[in-house]
This record gives sequence, C-alpha cells and structure tokens, in this order.
Amino acid sequence: MTKLTGKCLCGEISFEADGDVPVMANCHCTACRQSTGSAYATLMFMKQGDVKITGTPKTYQHKSDAGNTMTKHFCGTCGTPLFTQNSAREGMLGLRAGVINEDAEFAPKVNVYTSSKMKATVLDDGIPAFEKMPG
Repeated sequence: MTKLTGKCLCGEISFEADGDVPVMANCHCTACRQSTGSAYATLMFMKQGDVKITGTPKTYQHKSDAGNTMTKHFCGTCGTPLFTQNSAREGMLGLRAGVINEDAEFAPKVNVYTSSKMKATVLDDGIPAFEKMPG
C-alpha cells in the first residue's frame, strides 16, 4: 500500500490516496504533452476509490487515438493538471506525479507513445518503451 498526498499550486484542490499503484508511466502522446505543457506526462494510476479529493476540479474531455474518452481534471483557479481518466480503464484515476508530495514514490515502469515523443526527450534504456499503448 502506498500513501500519497498532493495539491495544486494554489492549494484549492488537494488529495490523499492510500492503496496500490499498479501502473507508473511516462506518456509522450501529443494530448498529454499539450495538457501538461511538458515534454511528457508522469502518471501514477490508482483505484479511484483509494483517492480522496478535497475541492472540485474542473474537467475537460477529449477522445484518444483509440476512441476512448479521456477526462483531464485540473484546478480552475491556478490551472494545475491533477488527474486523468480513460474510459477504457473504468474505476482508475491517474495522479499527475508532479503534484505528489511523496515524489520519491514515483518510479516509472514504462514509457508509452514514444512515437510522439519530443526529439529532445532522452529515454532511460532500462525502462520498456512502446510506440503506442501496449495491448
């Protein structure tokens, strides 16, 4: 079990999480790069029921390349990206690793959508990499 806490830049939205983290990943898809304003998204996925959110994030939905509905959760005041959901992974919530206080807990296990990565992004050869999302 992993205990995680975090908040947005202004502190209006915070969370506490306690549970297993079955997936830790870096996503290099264009949508993740655009929604984070960074070279890639760093994500820790947990069961949604294991995450207690204080405050109400705003959301934005879009379709993935596979046709799934992606929901981005962010602070409406400061704009901090906080969480993500994928309709293909019902009941799971992706926590943006950059807002987690216990940052030493993040150890990516995979890089996905490397076909979309920025040329300047250097990948760790010790982490499996996939051009798209693995099946």
